[in-house]
Amino acid sequence: MFPWMDEDPAVEELLRTSEDVRAVVVFERGGEVSASSLPEDEAAEVAGIADAMLAYADRLRPDRAAVRVEASTREADIYVVSSGGRVTVAIAGPGSTQPLVQHDLRTLLAGEYALA
Repeated sequence: MFPWMDEDPAVEELLRTSEDVRAVVVFERGGEVSASSLPEDEAAEVAGIADAMLAYADRLRPDRAAVRVEASTREADIYVVSSGGRVTVAIAGPGSTQPLVQHDLRTLLAGEYALA
């Protein structure tokens, strides 16, 4: 685990307030993970996949940058939200409430939860 994982107030607050979210990863596009509730290797893998999802979405609509991508499997719903180069990924239970999870991620990116 990253040394700050258990102490990151933004990640802790998001996990505490969102009933659907199981895990969170915050990173800079094309860069390193800055906060996560996952072990280091898993967080890096999730960030890489989310970054690739955003890059692919950017290619689909070259006239505007992707700011949100979602994916669903039988086991989980995945939400990727980007703002100003910072990205938050949430892994939620299947059938999660999309508007609430999106709101929580936008709140984290807006700095209403203070990132360590």
